Amino acid sequence: MINKAAWLLSEGRVVKISPYLYYVIGKNSKHLVRYENGKFICTCKGFQEKGVCSHVIAVVTLSELKDADAFLDERIRERISRELRQLYRK
Repeated sequence: MINKAAWLLSEGRVVKISPYLYYVIGKNSKHLVRYENGKFICTCKGFQEKGVCSHVIAVVTLSELKDADAFLDERIRERISRELRQLYRK
């Protein structure tokens, strides 16, 4: 779970919509993580069953970073660049 959360962050797959809402893009699915009543909640099945998931771990980790917005911007830029290069190779 921690490794997947690290992957989500390093690959630029966490998008901050607002201070209370994040969009997390997994390999096979997309989820919303929201901050509600003092805790993060995810829309994924794993969170519903266990009360914790890699999506929430990624968002909590991100929320603790000093320069979280700059970190996200750079990771997302890198991911989009990689995806565009792959499209041009086809």
